[in-house]
Amino acid sequence: MKVVYLTSESYIDHSYTVASELKKHIELIIFLQAKEATIEIDRWCKKFGAEFVKRKRFRNPLSFVSEILFLLRIKKLKPDVVWFNTMTVYQVLLAGILLKKFLVVMHDVDLHPEIEDKHGMFSVKMTMKLALKKICAASETQSDIFKQQHGFSPPVFQLPVIDYYKDTGEPADKPAEGKNIPGKVRFFFFGSVEKYKGIEILLDAAEILQSKGIDFELNIYGRIKYDKDAVIDRIRNIVNASIYDEFIDYRKIHTIYNSNDVLILPYRQVTQCGPLLIGYSEGVPSICSDLAGFREYVTDGVDSMIFDNTAAGLAAKMEEIIKNPAIIDKLSKGIEEIAMKKFSMEALAGDYIENFKKCREG
Repeated sequence: MKVVYLTSESYIDHSYTVASELKKHIELIIFLQAKEATIEIDRWCKKFGAEFVKRKRFRNPLSFVSEILFLLRIKKLKPDVVWFNTMTVYQVLLAGILLKKFLVVMHDVDLHPEIEDKHGMFSVKMTMKLALKKICAASETQSDIFKQQHGFSPPVFQLPVIDYYKDTGEPADKPAEGKNIPGKVRFFFFGSVEKYKGIEILLDAAEILQSKGIDFELNIYGRIKYDKDAVIDRIRNIVNASIYDEFIDYRKIHTIYNSNDVLILPYRQVTQCGPLLIGYSEGVPSICSDLAGFREYVTDGVDSMIFDNTAAGLAAKMEEIIKNPAIIDKLSKGIEEIAMKKFSMEALAGDYIENFKKCREG
C-alpha cells in the first residue's frame, strides 16, 4: 500500500512516532509543510526521506496556483490514499477536485474556547463544509463529539505515545531549570499557558498546600498567553515555584520531564493532550482533570491520577503524593505495563492501516 502523508511542523513530534512505525508496514511518502526550513526540520526530513514544503501565504494569489501544482504532483505519485495530518485552506478547496482517495485528521473538531484564531476558525469551517466525509479524529473523544455535531462517527487515528523528545533531546544528565530542592516532590506544568488549560486551578491548589505548611516544588514551563502579569504575580507568591515564560526548545523537553516528578494537567477542556503522551514516553505520571479526553488515556491510580476538577481535589492528590512519594514509582511502573502497551505506535499501527484500507476500498 502506498500512502502520501502530509504533515507540518506543528505536529512534528507525534509525526515522528507515526512515521517511524508505519514505514515498517507500508510505502509512506512524506511531505513536511512549514513556514521555513530549520535545522530540526532538516534532520527530521533526512531521517524519513521526507520533503520539506514551504507553506504558502494564504493572501498571496499565487499560492492558489502553487497548491494546484503541488496536489497534481501528489496525484502523479498514484498513491492509494493521501493522508492530510494538516491541511491548508487552499488544499481543502482543491483536494476534493484533484484527489480521489484522501483523509483529513482534525486534531480539534472545535477550536478551544477563549482562543481567538480567525484563520484557524475559517480553516476548520471550510474543512467541515468541503471535506466532511473525509475527516478523521485524533481520539475517541473527538470522534464522539463529532458524532454529536454531525451525526456520524469518523474513523480514529489515535494519537500514540510521543517518543520524539526522548530520542532527539539533550541527555537528561543534568537537571532542567528549576529549584531542584533535594527531598521535595517536583510538580510541573508544561506547554503554553492558555486559559482553557486551567492554570488558576493549579495555583489555587498550590496556595491551599502552602497554607497548610506542606513543602513541594512547582515549575511551570511555557509561554503565558493571557493575563501575563497577574499569572506571574500569583506564581511569585508561591514558595518554591518557578515560571519559565518562554517557548521551550524541543531539545530541552526530555531534560525537563526527567528533572521533575509529576505533571499537572488541570485543563478545563481537552480532546487530546501532547504533554500527557510525552510523559508516558518518559515514564512521568500526571494528575489530570476528570475529562473524557484524559480518561480515554488514563487508568486512574494505575498509570496516572484523575482529580475532580476542583482546586481542593487537585491539592488533595498532590498532598497524597507528597506524603507518600512511592506512589510516583508505582504510577511510572503502571505506565510501562499498561499505557505503553495500549498507546504505543506499535500497538496502534494496525488500526491506522485498516483506516487506509477502508479509504482505498470505499
